[in-house]
Amino acid sequence: MLGSFREKFFRILKDKNGNFAVMTALVMVPLLTGASVAINLARINLEAVKMQDGLDAAAFSALKSYGDGGDAAKAKDLANTTFFANFGTPAIVDELSSGSSVTPVASDTVSLAFGSLGVETTATATYEHTYPPLFYGLRPYTIDRVSVAARMPGREACILALHPTASRAFEVSGSATVDTSGCTITSDSTDAQSIYLSGSATLKTECLYTAGKVSATLANLTLACPKAVEEVAPIPDPFPSKKMPTTGSWVNLSGCGQNFVDGGGGNGDCNGTSKTPNNPPAGYTVELKPGTYGGLEIKGKVLLRPGSYIIDGGTLKLASQSVLTGEGVTFFLMNGAQLDIHGGSTFKITPSQTGDWAGFSIVAARNNTSTATINGNSASSLAGIIYMPASREIQYAGSGTTGGECVRIVAQEITMIGNSSFKLDCKAALANNTINNPGAIRLVR
Repeated sequence: MLGSFREKFFRILKDKNGNFAVMTALVMVPLLTGASVAINLARINLEAVKMQDGLDAAAFSALKSYGDGGDAAKAKDLANTTFFANFGTPAIVDELSSGSSVTPVASDTVSLAFGSLGVETTATATYEHTYPPLFYGLRPYTIDRVSVAARMPGREACILALHPTASRAFEVSGSATVDTSGCTITSDSTDAQSIYLSGSATLKTECLYTAGKVSATLANLTLACPKAVEEVAPIPDPFPSKKMPTTGSWVNLSGCGQNFVDGGGGNGDCNGTSKTPNNPPAGYTVELKPGTYGGLEIKGKVLLRPGSYIIDGGTLKLASQSVLTGEGVTFFLMNGAQLDIHGGSTFKITPSQTGDWAGFSIVAARNNTSTATINGNSASSLAGIIYMPASREIQYAGSGTTGGECVRIVAQEITMIGNSSFKLDCKAALANNTINNPGAIRLVR
């Protein structure tokens, strides 16, 4: 039998046709191996390019969302949506699911992290996917890519009017004198008079930004930038994710002195601080503690201890000739509470530097549309962010002091009605909170 096999084998070798068949079989093995490797390499290259393009788009869109006021969770969702819209389903997966009527979707998600690169904010998006080989016998291969987008900080805004369509969303008129040198004034309104400047008023600012147009007949307008920037992307609410406080039981003011606070009375403990005499001596000061107040009208000389003062539905009012002082104080206007600060009053308020609302001096609930008036005088000073995002209008006149104040204002509409000046370098007072116009985004990697 062995001899028969040898005879047949040598016969094949002597036969030209048989020889060709053997050689073909031997050559096909490396050819098929090389072809399968080449096909896999082509697929790797295709998927890698798609993956990188998708990650670039994901990092870019996530950073824009995050920088425009979105939170990290929403930015991550957007990154994944953008990535898979561009990357699609890995091509090799389709072949492995033949016969299925359901389009396969990759279960992996984009990894997204925010950081910083010098003064720039960065978003780093990473993704990897393991592919089975196209031909049996080859090892699976993994593709991973990284994309880093960076955003330069835009110019800081001292004043931000949020209304999307209002005429004169920001206005300076009459004889007001406003100086926001070093920071900008920004209006989200698309109206032709989004920013309105007229009369004998004086305005000096780093620049004007608006989603609409600037109407300026103001004789005394000084810009540090070449010209106002019109029809730009609006800035969304810069603090949308901060949680509002809850109201509690109202503070009893019955012992705080009628001449010091509305509803007060003499010879009684004032909110657990001290006993207010019936006939207080000249210069006597009533102290108040943090808490929830149905309303708070300041009539005399009052000192606020550090903390949060929640006004529940009433009015925070500073009457003429009143004197209010408080360090580390934040006012919260809840349930439609109103703000009324007369020009005859004197106030010296600095914000709290701890907690979720560090750097904020006056905060209104996001459904509080009440208008507000803030009139200072040369002896008054107010520092911190005035954040009233739903307020129909804030009429603001600062102290007019030469050195300026560390104040930022956010409302639907803002009207400057007196002399005001704003400082730029306010990191300490504002607890590093900034309101920036959108800066340019670039791909770093």
